[in-house]
Amino acid sequence: MPIVTMRELLEAGAHFGHRKSAWNPKMKPYIYIQRNQMHILDLSTTVRKIDEAYRFVKNLTMNGGQILLVGTKQQAKKCIEAAAKRCGTVYINSRWLGGFLTNFSTMKSLLEKLRQLELEESQGIWEALPKKEEMHLRRHLEKLRRNLTGTKDLNSLPQAIFVADIKVEEIAVAEARKLGIPIVAIVDSNCDPDPVDYLIPANDDAIKSITLIVGKIADAALEGRQLWEKKKAEVEEKERETKAEELVEEVKEEEEVKEEVKEEVKEEVKEEVKKEVKKEVKKEEVKEGTEEKEEVREEAKEKPPRKMREAKDEGVEEEKGVAEERIQQKIVAEEVAEREGKAKGRPREKTEEETKKKTERKPREKAKEKPAEKTEKTTKKKSKGKAEDKTREKDKEEARQGTKGETRRKAKKAGKTEEVEPEAT
Repeated sequence: MPIVTMRELLEAGAHFGHRKSAWNPKMKPYIYIQRNQMHILDLSTTVRKIDEAYRFVKNLTMNGGQILLVGTKQQAKKCIEAAAKRCGTVYINSRWLGGFLTNFSTMKSLLEKLRQLELEESQGIWEALPKKEEMHLRRHLEKLRRNLTGTKDLNSLPQAIFVADIKVEEIAVAEARKLGIPIVAIVDSNCDPDPVDYLIPANDDAIKSITLIVGKIADAALEGRQLWEKKKAEVEEKERETKAEELVEEVKEEEEVKEEVKEEVKEEVKEEVKKEVKKEVKKEEVKEGTEEKEEVREEAKEKPPRKMREAKDEGVEEEKGVAEERIQQKIVAEEVAEREGKAKGRPREKTEEETKKKTERKPREKAKEKPAEKTEKTTKKKSKGKAEDKTREKDKEEARQGTKGETRRKAKKAGKTEEVEPEAT
């Protein structure tokens, strides 16, 4: 369905062109008929061209672009201002300042000056100034407002311009053409359509036709801006969601890192505990080893070595053998003395020492009779001791035999002495 119907255009008077004498031959494709020396424009092409311009403006504003509405002639001033305010775009309806597009840097400084002066006026700074200076600032502000009030919010070059009359706004069309800015314009039968990118063949002098076409361009800009705001909101939501997801991922990563750090710390603690346990075990082992060594040393101090003990045992046995030999010699001497006393006829009384020796002799003989388990060395020593005992017994027998002869001799001598003694008495 078309955006504008032919009935609306007919009612607005958009089909009326200029006189035949003032026409531009380049507009011949857009003229339907000539009547009463006046050209009638083809409204079917006008409807089609309005649709093209509408789509272009909609796509432009939907992508964040901005269109500048220009109409400085008397018929277009009010409708341009109303349409621009309705769709929230910039406009110029008083006078086109030369170099507004080509020298936009200076125009930008003027726009900043306009904003600053309005701010000062709203804050009441001028009330403290002298009247002459205040009047000068007010005149300057009024002039800026008259020429730039519609472009106050323009921070960069517009992406497209809409022109109500090409012949009146020749400078604006030339600057836009020079900068390569697309132009959407109402083109009448007396205009050149070549510099215009999206032309709308219609009557540019009738207020109704201008308001109708400008209103449709404003609708396109408004629809595109709404779509752009929705798109922007969706993009912002997506960005927020992505940021939220990134934050969640960062939090998860931080938690994972914390868990990894905790695990590493736990492992380190476990390793340290193991090391401490090993150290304690080693210390205990060392303590036990030292205690065992001390015990061994104490035992060694208390008990002499095996060789020393064996040597001591050998010395004790030798001493025992010597003592036994002495005892036997004493026994032999006592026997000899008894025999001598018998020979003399005097019974000899036993002394206490003899009785003690006899009592000591009995347990020793019993201890010899008891069997004892000994090592190879003790058996060898025992065998040696037996051999020595045998030799000692032989010596004792020989000594006894020798002592018997001596006792007989002594007895004979003693008999002789007894025989001599009574004689002396």
